[in-house]
Amino acid sequence: MSSAGEIPAHFVRARRTAAVARASLATLAIGVVLAQPGLAAEPKIALAGFVVMLLTATVQLVVLRSEWLRVEESLAAVSAVLIVGAGSQHVTVLLLLWLAAIASGVLARGGRVHWFGRAMVLASLAAQIVREQGLRLDYAAFVIATLALLLTCGRLTRELQALLDAARSDADHDSLTGALTRGAFRSKLEQMATGEEDSSDLALFLISLEVSAIDQASGQGARDAVLASVFLKIRATVSQDAIVGRLGGGVFAVISPAGAPESLAQRLLAELGRDVEGSSAVSAWIGVARIPHDGHDAETILRASDIALRVAKQTGKNQFSVYEGDSLSDWGPGGARSALARVIAGEGLTIHVQPIIDVRSGRPSAYEALARFQSGSGIGPLHWFALAEEIGMRDELELACLREALKLLERRPPDTLLSVNLSGPLLLDPRTHELLDLQPSLDGLIIELTENSLLEDTAGLHAAIAKLGALGILIAIDDMGAGYSGLRQIATVHPTYLKLDRSLIVDIDRDLDRGALISAMIGYAKQTGGYLVAEGVETAAELETLEQLGVTLVQGFFLGRPAPPWVDLAAPGPASDAGFARPRAVTAVSRHTSVYTP
Repeated sequence: MSSAGEIPAHFVRARRTAAVARASLATLAIGVVLAQPGLAAEPKIALAGFVVMLLTATVQLVVLRSEWLRVEESLAAVSAVLIVGAGSQHVTVLLLLWLAAIASGVLARGGRVHWFGRAMVLASLAAQIVREQGLRLDYAAFVIATLALLLTCGRLTRELQALLDAARSDADHDSLTGALTRGAFRSKLEQMATGEEDSSDLALFLISLEVSAIDQASGQGARDAVLASVFLKIRATVSQDAIVGRLGGGVFAVISPAGAPESLAQRLLAELGRDVEGSSAVSAWIGVARIPHDGHDAETILRASDIALRVAKQTGKNQFSVYEGDSLSDWGPGGARSALARVIAGEGLTIHVQPIIDVRSGRPSAYEALARFQSGSGIGPLHWFALAEEIGMRDELELACLREALKLLERRPPDTLLSVNLSGPLLLDPRTHELLDLQPSLDGLIIELTENSLLEDTAGLHAAIAKLGALGILIAIDDMGAGYSGLRQIATVHPTYLKLDRSLIVDIDRDLDRGALISAMIGYAKQTGGYLVAEGVETAAELETLEQLGVTLVQGFFLGRPAPPWVDLAAPGPASDAGFARPRAVTAVSRHTSVYTP
């Protein structure tokens, strides 16, 4: 809401229009009095009245606070006394100019005329009647017409204002859910971020829903019903003074007192994930930014929350993340852009490795290189990649990580491979090939492409893959089962390795349907001469089930967490012959405690 004393923007525009009209009329009247003093019974008094009127116009232009409306009314009443009450009862040009000026003021104030103004006008008219012992016919007609005009203006403006308020409310609120529209919400956020409204200890919650599955299963009608129920759930969960908007599609936003934003984010996810009567549970992600800590304008705050939202989506379904990086508003050395530039230059960028185990021998078949960032306490890799994507430096960050990872290629343990991550578009980037050309040998290098980053340009993708193959580089498709690419694209890549996403592995020991799917993928890999790698193995039951299905390459916490190269990643066991016990043995579990980030 607007703070006390402030006037809405549309009212400000009306005031300024009326001020220009009143100033013009007062200036014209002053000119008339000076040129033809005989038109006024008391020229000096009339001149003073129109000067006062000019002063009211100045007040309207300069002072934009509602409590000054009474001052304007008082000044208008004084001008009425001087112009109307001090002259004779004749309808003159001066009176008509005064009437036009008063009408413009009534219109500008939305039909509101303060009691003091009405009393002063009536008192001035009464004084004339007493002084002249009656009321001239032409002047009486003028008085009646004046009252009728003012009453009509007042009622008309009130009705127009009501219609305008209703239209503005419709324009500012989403017709489906009742939430603020994107434009109205952004305007409110801008007011709070820039300090126009009280923004102490506030937070922006950006909520993204997974509604595509609902569209495919039930159609547009079901989707609309879900979105309407989501708004009601959000509204019921947040505080009464929180502001809720719908930014488009399945994206909602909330401005709420920050307090403990993690707690509110958890409550929102819990409420949205609850299937209650008349509403369905939905999957959601939430990105949180603090106002004004993370930015001083709406654009920056939204970007910070969007970065946090991307981190949440990379973590898994129904997750939230709070933006923890440097300020996006600060373009100096302490800002997010400068911090990212330092990371890209190599400051604080290190590479950890996680083993990919061959369950038949218990030995590492390969190591996956994973970027770690020492810049920024407690800030993980997902934040840096989301930040880089947001400000258009994703390619530069990926190339910096590739540069550091390639330093390990020649130093890897014997009979192992080194796997590095790369997005599809960078396959065609000349800078990538410049880095590869600097290596004395590329034998043993695997490039992992995420399934949802494959290029739509099939011909270009095929040419890039062929060029890498000629250099001895192997190709893997990462996060298989989590992306959206078709099998046709995967067949075009002809990868040596298919790495199953963690979502297909978790609790595989209790899901026969996913077991059947993995068996089919194993058959595909064998027929194409490739290998299947199960990522995210975290329990002995998952490992045992995968072995029974015929998966021979596994990766995950149960077998080894990411760690600096090339430390002993597991405690020696009785069957250990290469720093790893037989994966079936519990002694193979890594003793390292660093948190794995895929």
